[in-house]
Amino acid sequence: MTFDDNKLTAARLWVISAGRSGTRLPDGPRNQPYLARALYALIPTPSDDVLRITVDEGWHLYVNPEWLAAASVPDVGRELVHLVWHLLNRHADRARGCGVEPMSAQRWRRAADEAIGEFTDSAGLRPRHIRLVRNDPPVTVEARFTMLTDERPPVESAPDDQSGKGSGLDECGSGADGIVRCHETPRTLDLPQVSRVDGELIRRDVATEFLRTRYGYGIGRSAVVERWAKEIVEPVVPWQQVLGAAVRRAVTVTAAGGDYTYRRPSRRTATVPNVVLPSRQRVIPEFAVVIDTSGSVDERMLGRALAEFDSIVSTLRISERGLLAVSADTVAFTPTRVSRAADIALLGGGGTDMTVGIAAVLEQRPRPQIVIVFTDGYTPWPNQPLAGAILVAVIIGSRRESLPATPDWIIRVECVDEMT
Repeated sequence: MTFDDNKLTAARLWVISAGRSGTRLPDGPRNQPYLARALYALIPTPSDDVLRITVDEGWHLYVNPEWLAAASVPDVGRELVHLVWHLLNRHADRARGCGVEPMSAQRWRRAADEAIGEFTDSAGLRPRHIRLVRNDPPVTVEARFTMLTDERPPVESAPDDQSGKGSGLDECGSGADGIVRCHETPRTLDLPQVSRVDGELIRRDVATEFLRTRYGYGIGRSAVVERWAKEIVEPVVPWQQVLGAAVRRAVTVTAAGGDYTYRRPSRRTATVPNVVLPSRQRVIPEFAVVIDTSGSVDERMLGRALAEFDSIVSTLRISERGLLAVSADTVAFTPTRVSRAADIALLGGGGTDMTVGIAAVLEQRPRPQIVIVFTDGYTPWPNQPLAGAILVAVIIGSRRESLPATPDWIIRVECVDEMT
């Protein structure tokens, strides 16, 4: 059967065009111009080995000519957008990171299809044959894949059958799950393809165009696409790195210059006969940890933040004397020394006032030079900087909420849940 490339062109135009009228008909143009760069980067190839239309990691588009001839332009457009979002979200690379194999590929594709639905449903671009089985709040495709492992999976294809139509693996292609099909074009330098570098440039172009058109021309609102675009254009540094940098900064400030000791002679002693020169030693600052135990703190995220903090102090070897720790809500419980922050007894559960916890640790001897406060931020703070001590506030919360402000003199770290 003749391969009708004109219908693919019409489908692309259907996706990006706004239409003549201001109203959106059920199968009218979708007004998604920011996707044009990605849609026109696809390289169409006729193939009888696929049921409908699939894509590989080189952005080759495998189209069944018979299906294309029978499908409507809107149906083709929805399929194109669905496949493009697999590529834009790097689902193949992420599948390999999760160890997806042929036996688990169908479960991965189900998770990926559901995740893509958050990008396409608001614009009416979900392919008709893809059903929304779950209605979870927005989570990553990795989290969805993990959730699905606890459910009874549908019947999947045999792991050694990757031939095409009969395997079930050709639903979206290797661009969705990273499993190469026999009919797909090898990724060699002498064949047309979109390289990994080009793919990253396309992602950035799409994200930039969305933010421009979203605010400039008022295309259909999609909070999920907006968040995705901002993460591409303005990537957020993981809170784990920010916390590590904050702790190291505090240690550098308090231990600046170090101290001298005669326990180990200086390497320069040999240059000065009959004189013993002291060597320089690194000063280990005194650490104190204040933990907010009010009922509003997310215990799961608190546990992750404490575990990350323990890893940091272990690497820096700043916990040799142990950590001075205290739990506090509106009152401070007895400060104790622990080897790890994760071992702190979490007492309390009432209101929130971290100033009492800070005051409790500052009364201890030796007096701490660095005070780390883990809290949700809904607390009073000292009116002025701590005398002789640095205060680091680790604010635990969610991306969906606006986290409370802290005084400018406090080193602030936002520990937010990536799944929200």
